[in-house]
Amino acid sequence: MENKIHLQITTAGGTVCDEMANYVAVPLTDGEAGILANHANMIGALDEGVVRYKVNDEMHFAAVSGGVLSVADNELIILARSAEKAETIDLARAQASEARAKQRIAAKASDLDLKRAELSLHRALAREKAYAMLHKN
Repeated sequence: MENKIHLQITTAGGTVCDEMANYVAVPLTDGEAGILANHANMIGALDEGVVRYKVNDEMHFAAVSGGVLSVADNELIILARSAEKAETIDLARAQASEARAKQRIAAKASDLDLKRAELSLHRALAREKAYAMLHKN
């Protein structure tokens, strides 16, 4: 396929996305990377956020939560801790997760795993952002 890159987003639970994309924007720990067909080989650390990708003339979005990515031989493979396509996100559930995480952080309980609570908050915010991006277009 000319001018397309094979995009695969995978978690321990299975493949979330397997598409031929014209363009992919990926949140990395050191900034966002835009990836087109025939991109130079690279590896990167995935950050919590939204993967934006274009298939033909349609934009798609997936919330991701940490992991790694590899670009080689016109293939972008994202191995994420969690990933969810925007169209499958339950907004009410994401908002409830955000509220719970904020409550845990604000409570400052002695048994609070702060890092886990912060990751939960970032994951919820990424899901809400992906949902909003989908419904904005």
